[in-house]
Amino acid sequence: MATQFVEKQLDLVASGREKMARVRVGKSAVIVLSEQFFDQVQPILDYMASQSDAAPSNGGTEWSEEKNARRAGLINKKYDHGLTAAEKKELTRLQKEAEAFRDRVAPVRTEILELLLAGLKQKSGKRPKR
Repeated sequence: MATQFVEKQLDLVASGREKMARVRVGKSAVIVLSEQFFDQVQPILDYMASQSDAAPSNGGTEWSEEKNARRAGLINKKYDHGLTAAEKKELTRLQKEAEAFRDRVAPVRTEILELLLAGLKQKSGKRPKR
């Protein structure tokens, strides 16, 4: 009986009456997409598949209020009095750590917007530039 249900689901997708079907395989499920629907959503699926499922590592360093205060103090000193060579090196290191921390906790993600723009251009008949 389950096999008949799966066949009916797949027939609906194959005939074009449905765009997709969720098919149970043991305790898991598999999603079957019509070829036409897959062609429409392939860019976003490719993007999502390329993203790592692993939690981002912190590279062995953690950002703290103390580090941020030191960085801010060095920036102020840079413009008020100038920095020594050692302080310039420290500020550069702290700036890189701050940027790495920002990228970990709040990365700038424009890929989705680019995919949406490409889809809108394609829908309007224009080909997106690559």
